[in-house]
This record gives sequence, C-alpha cells and structure tokens, in this order.
Amino acid sequence: MQVVGLTGNIGSGKSTVAKAFAALGVPVFNSDEVAKKAYLIPSIQNEVKEILGSPKGPMEGPMEGSAKGPAEGIQIDFSKDTWKSEIAAIIFSNEEKRIRLETLIHAFVQNEFIRWKATQNSKYIIRESALANSFQQENCNWLIEVLAEKETRKKRVMQRSGLSENEFSQRDALQKSNVSFPPEKTFRIQNNENNFVLNEILKIHEQLSA
Repeated sequence: MQVVGLTGNIGSGKSTVAKAFAALGVPVFNSDEVAKKAYLIPSIQNEVKEILGSPKGPMEGPMEGSAKGPAEGIQIDFSKDTWKSEIAAIIFSNEEKRIRLETLIHAFVQNEFIRWKATQNSKYIIRESALANSFQQENCNWLIEVLAEKETRKKRVMQRSGLSENEFSQRDALQKSNVSFPPEKTFRIQNNENNFVLNEILKIHEQLSA
C-alpha cells in the first residue's frame, strides 16, 4: 500500500482535491482535522498552555529569532470559543512557540496516522497536511502539491474565513513548498479559476491505481 502526501498552501483548494479522491473511494487521512481533535484532550491542553501561555522566566532570554510578540503571555482558555484565535495570535508572532506547538501536535497526528493506516486495505491512501515538509521519502511514496496563484488563494481565504489581508499574508508566509521530495515522484495540480482540476485528479488516480 502506497502513501501519497497531499499538501498545498492556504487557499489552494487542497481540501477540495482531497474530497475528490475520497469520492473515488480512496481512503483519506486529514491531518488538520485530527490535529483539531488533539486540542480536545486535557493532557494536550495542559501542554499547549505550558508552551503558549507562560512567559519565559527571569533567567531565560528569548530564543534567537523569536521576538516577543503582542500576544506574549496570553493564557489559553479552552472553555471559550476564542481559544483558536488566541493560539493563532501567539504562534504567528512567536516562532519559537509555533515550532514547539507544531512538534507537539505533529507527534499526536503521526501516532493517529499509524493506527489509521493499519486499518486500511487499498492500493494507495492519501495523507492530507498543510505542512509540506512533513512529507519525506521515508514516510511517503508520492506527493501531490495543489497550487494556485496568490491572489486567487487570498480571495478564497478572505471570503471563506474572514481573515484580513495581513492575517492571510502571515499564514501564507509560514507555509513552504517541499523542495526535497523527488520531482519524479511529485504531482502538481493547478487549481486556479477555470482549471480542469478533476481531469488532473483522474489522471493521477489512474496511475496510482495501476
């Protein structure tokens, strides 16, 4: 059974492509959805609070490249509907805390993926994730990158999520392409307006199902 990574920058239409593969009967593991479930677990909530909610002690200086942002020291309250925006406010202004949080959540998602994969019986499965660099040859046979022009992605995100242009730019800047995965093992789907995306998906599905 082959593992196919599916990734794309914010607003690229990655989730839409994932749904198309699912409609073809391909098992799809949505890393972002699983990550959201992690935040419902009390033990992980405590770790998140420790990472994001506590400022550094008096003897600890800020790590290199991790400037103290405007949200430094916010205490995350998971009982309120604002916890997602509280987390976003911190991690998009503090690189060190963002990396620590990503490491914590990635470990949880990886364990869930291993368990999920063991229950599948298909020619290939898809693992969807916004973190493109999480896909390497040792854990992924193929990579699908969903691409779209920046203005198209910005328009989609602002209409869908209500983010400001500045918030979109902040999040987009953190999402990097996977430059280490072999080009011969990488499919690229252009998902701009008026693209025939389904045709590209069907071609990939035919190749991977052969």
